[in-house]
Amino acid sequence: MGSQCTGRQFASAREISHAARCALLAILIACLGAACGSAMPAGTKPASQATISTSVSAPESTSLSPSVVPTRLVAATFVRVVDGDTIIVDIDGDQQRVRLIGINTPELNKPDGPVECYATEATRQTEALIDQAGGNLQLERDMSETDQYGRLLRYVWLAGAGGKQMLNEELVEGGYARAVTYRPDVKYQSVLNREQSEARNRGLGLWNACR
Repeated sequence: MGSQCTGRQFASAREISHAARCALLAILIACLGAACGSAMPAGTKPASQATISTSVSAPESTSLSPSVVPTRLVAATFVRVVDGDTIIVDIDGDQQRVRLIGINTPELNKPDGPVECYATEATRQTEALIDQAGGNLQLERDMSETDQYGRLLRYVWLAGAGGKQMLNEELVEGGYARAVTYRPDVKYQSVLNREQSEARNRGLGLWNACR
């Protein structure tokens, strides 16, 4: 006959099976304990995600010149040119002398000396640019209202077929004027300085004629 298991053998088998179950249960409890210990409250991001989120830097500020965007413009009608950087305009029936901010053209009407180099060309260019805009101007104030001579200090905007242009900038860009900082009126000074650098590098206007 085939071999038969005795009661003792069944008992031993049950003891082994029980021991194995106990071992597996111990392992399972240990694993669950480790998992619980590392668990985080609901809604908490893993450390790696938190690090990524806080390490993203904000965009760096650029060194680009500010956008040429005029504000609080006052309409004016062109009357005549005094010289390259000074004009007379009509504002609601009142004639005012306007000095362009941030630039200086050669002197056309210098009381104690001859006409400066490129003064005539600068004066003609100012008049030509205004004529191209039909004589309709828009004036923008910076910080100061007037200079020591009572002239309005303004950026002069021209509305032509190509869009709105700043007369102050156009004169510097073509080499008809130098960029000059007159604090506290410096809203567009970085633009004017940039245009002067380019005009000088290219030898335009007075940068070539007035050496």
